[in-house]
Amino acid sequence: MAREQLQVLSALDLARTQLYHFTAIGAQKPGTLPPSVSAAVNGVALCGTLAGQLFFGWLGDKMGRKSVYGITLILMVVCSVASGLSFGNERKGVMATLCFFRFWLGFGIGGDYPLSATIMSEYANKKTRGAFIAAVFAMQGFGILAGGIVSLVVSAAFDHRFNAPSYEKTQLAPL
Repeated sequence: MAREQLQVLSALDLARTQLYHFTAIGAQKPGTLPPSVSAAVNGVALCGTLAGQLFFGWLGDKMGRKSVYGITLILMVVCSVASGLSFGNERKGVMATLCFFRFWLGFGIGGDYPLSATIMSEYANKKTRGAFIAAVFAMQGFGILAGGIVSLVVSAAFDHRFNAPSYEKTQLAPL
């Protein structure tokens, strides 16, 4: 039996990439965004993160890390709320405002990355510095996990209360 499994795995290792592989990746589920829209929403956040790292890293050196860190926190909170309240008369407008706020959210998150670790290393003593810096980066994982759980709970509650149609079926009325 083990030999048969190894033969199957060997055949998969030698197989050419075919159209099937790409259609399996792009399979749509009801209630999901089209791949191009999903890529835009995620891509603008990553571009904002890169720009935020460069800008807030530089600004933290000029103005002081603690005060600039406060600015990044305010920016993240405001843009997180604004992302959830994206507005528009039609789907493209809603997605455009979502992408706008996601860019600025990414910009704030990008500033948080270099500043949080640097502040922690500057204010921790020699004995606990490594553990505190590890905790800073570990909290990012916990935050991602908590954010996913909150999103699932809010989405389930919204769907239960309003039974909203998927993105593709939505027809917004003009104001």
